[in-house]
Amino acid sequence: MSQVEHSEAVVRLFSQHQRWLSGYLMALTGNANDAEDVFQEVCVVMWQEHEKFEIGTNFVSWLSTIAYHQVQKFWRERKNHRNFLRQGILSQISECLTQDVELQESRRQALGHCLKKLAESDRHLVQYRYSDRKITAKAAARELERPIGSVYKALNRIRKTLFECVSRKLNTEGVV
Repeated sequence: MSQVEHSEAVVRLFSQHQRWLSGYLMALTGNANDAEDVFQEVCVVMWQEHEKFEIGTNFVSWLSTIAYHQVQKFWRERKNHRNFLRQGILSQISECLTQDVELQESRRQALGHCLKKLAESDRHLVQYRYSDRKITAKAAARELERPIGSVYKALNRIRKTLFECVSRKLNTEGVV
């Protein structure tokens, strides 16, 4: 992978997790303005260090480590908040927030895997119903020229199939 491709991949990953990072920082600072200040610092450090990130590894873990260190720096600079750090609360909050996003990412990847295993007609129906257009089942039935009852039944069957597939995949990988 070229340096440009690597940089683009990191930017894409950051874009995917930018909202999570904002929430993570808000939880660790307790204030939107402070979270925004730390967010800027995280962005600077992330970009300085982005070449060290190995594509294909856990981006959230890498990003949360950078963010956690920036939050620690933030709290160290505010001497009247040292008890917050001493009590280990920051570490516990960080761990909980990071675990949740890792589980969500594992679920998203498992869902992508399971969607590929669906029959083409089922994938097509899922795309119609759950695409960015967010059309109703009724509209999907009309567009696909299918009875609404058959669309509801198919969607229920597909949801059950996907749920079972995702559960099996996560169990196989030891995620849950």
